[in-house]
Amino acid sequence: MYHVGQPRWDQNTLSGRLKHFIAQVHPKYILYSTSQLDECKLALNEHYKEGQAQKHPVRDLWRAQYAVYARIHPDTGHVVPAVFSMPGMILASVPVCALMVMPGNSALLGSFYQVVNQSINAGFNYCNRNASLKTSTAQMVGGYVGAVGAAVTVASVLRNAITNSPRISASVKRTLGTFLPFPAVASANTLNMILMRNGELFNGIEVFNADGSSAGVSHAAARHAILYTALSRIIMPVPVFVFPPVGVLIIEKISNLFTRMAMFACPTSL
Repeated sequence: MYHVGQPRWDQNTLSGRLKHFIAQVHPKYILYSTSQLDECKLALNEHYKEGQAQKHPVRDLWRAQYAVYARIHPDTGHVVPAVFSMPGMILASVPVCALMVMPGNSALLGSFYQVVNQSINAGFNYCNRNASLKTSTAQMVGGYVGAVGAAVTVASVLRNAITNSPRISASVKRTLGTFLPFPAVASANTLNMILMRNGELFNGIEVFNADGSSAGVSHAAARHAILYTALSRIIMPVPVFVFPPVGVLIIEKISNLFTRMAMFACPTSL
């Protein structure tokens, strides 16, 4: 059964929310042309206005809805460029993040990866911005420059501190180097968010009653919103920039343990 504008799976369960998210980021939507996306919008509009359930199969309606979720801006109705849509963002970010956590990156190469990563983030944030709120060009440029500056500065300062420390062995320096992208990205994400949303701290944000009616503007709600968003910007990079280096360290420890045993030396080396 298809329900207009409703998720396909039960959002009260973890599996339902996971399926809903995976459906929105399916890579196939990157290949959809503008005409295909227009056809998806037309099918949904026809079903919504005329209730023509028989004209479009239920499977096609669900496909159309998730294609619209993935590639159509909810405020403007315009097509989001494929590379800056949610499916495209994931595919574009994965190789950059993988390169950032590779051991042995030089300071210049590490800075370059940070600039590329923040450029992708800036494009995604702009193309998926809240169009109902006015965002000036100065704010967007300031957010981008601040994020790039924070990422490069934090990574460079920490890299120099680790490299020039006489008390840290070469192996430990190599290990710590793989964790440098995390504080750089976390600080950049946080600063970018603060620069882009600083107006909310001064002007407050509108809050609503349970029935949807406006309850006025609240500065406290704005502070809480920005605080929790900042915390999320710090926590979200953990699976990408902390877990893989930790996993590599564990694998290396286990590998070294088994290579001491003759019968396991060849398999663990491979």
